[in-house]
Amino acid sequence: MDRCAIFVDAGYLYAEGGRLCRQTTSRSALLLKPEPFLSLMTSVAEELTGMPVLRTYWYDAARGGHRTSEQRAIAVLPDVKLRLGRLNGSGQQKGVDALIYRDMIMLAQLGAVSDVLLVSGDEDLREGVRTAQDHGVRVVLVGIEAESGKYNQSEELVFESDRLHSLSKDELTPVFDLRPPLPPPTVLPIPVQIESGEDADGEQATPSPIQAMLTPRAASAEFTARWLANSSSSELADLLARRPSIPHALDQGLRAHVEQALGIDLQEQEQIRRDVRSAFWGVVAANVDSRQL
Repeated sequence: MDRCAIFVDAGYLYAEGGRLCRQTTSRSALLLKPEPFLSLMTSVAEELTGMPVLRTYWYDAARGGHRTSEQRAIAVLPDVKLRLGRLNGSGQQKGVDALIYRDMIMLAQLGAVSDVLLVSGDEDLREGVRTAQDHGVRVVLVGIEAESGKYNQSEELVFESDRLHSLSKDELTPVFDLRPPLPPPTVLPIPVQIESGEDADGEQATPSPIQAMLTPRAASAEFTARWLANSSSSELADLLARRPSIPHALDQGLRAHVEQALGIDLQEQEQIRRDVRSAFWGVVAANVDSRQL
């Protein structure tokens, strides 16, 4: 069949595109514009293969099966198929390479495409590339321009591919923006004042050593603000219905974010964990009035 398909590993795109264009690999700091990127990839695919694009397969991961607002927006774009793996408690993608492998082999076996453009750098996809080639499919490995002298794709994956193509900084810069900074009120939520204590005259009491550690609260507030920005009204309503409990997957993500941001282990830090959850609910309370439930 004289058609091609595009496979996009979103984890690779965010990490290397963000590094190249916005000098950060933190996904929470980046805003991706999917339409310009898909338009770019369609043009690249048609130029390299001379064939129309069947569709674009977009591979990402979700925590607890909850799609972000960005993922939902991508899912409804024309000729785009969203495939989701899962995020573990440390924020690592799981199962994404297996989804790519499955779709690539299925299209090859059905003879649905003659060429595939693969935007990834994961060595685990090498066998999938080889199997697709065994079924007569040509694989173009699409990478993202790396800094001078560096490499951001598996060498084995590069060797296995039929052709290589690199996306430049000039091409990708319009695709990425930095998220705006968090508003000041969410950094120091109301519960801080409650827990630090006030006397009858309104004098601020001296905080305890744990209460004075505002860095865990700031990390918690950052995570919560990001979650609120990407959550749907139904997700927020479900969260509020469970208050004061935080759903397990969300609580694990919150904890992992704070641990990673501060370089600490909260396993034996019960009071700090309570502090982090209190800050979470403080940010939710500060934002809920502005949301449409």
